[in-house]
Amino acid sequence: MSKKILGNHYLIDYYNCDKQILSIVSKIEKIMIDAGKIGNLHIVGQCFHQFKPFGVSGVLILKESHFTVHTWPEYNYASVDLYLCDTKLNVLNIVEYLDKMFVSENYEIKKIERGIENEKEMV
Repeated sequence: MSKKILGNHYLIDYYNCDKQILSIVSKIEKIMIDAGKIGNLHIVGQCFHQFKPFGVSGVLILKESHFTVHTWPEYNYASVDLYLCDTKLNVLNIVEYLDKMFVSENYEIKKIERGIENEKEMV
């Protein structure tokens, strides 16, 4: 049985990041929007939230699907999800830009192919 890929879901973990950057919602929002532009993503909506005492969560709703971030400054860690229905976009440009902007020492990417097992499941 073949799988029809409808999108790719990238889970990216950034380690040993700059905690000052991860702590400020306005910085994270700008970084995410700029990353979207670098990746040629089409942003149709957004929402970002500053947690107290620290941490940020944000989501960009995309024509291609969604792009989210959650930060834990106390652990120098950021978690990013990028789900794209356009499987031809260059995700590495986005990942490397975030790595640079978070001042991360390293990152890890997991890719999950999303879709249906056979075309009979399509309605």
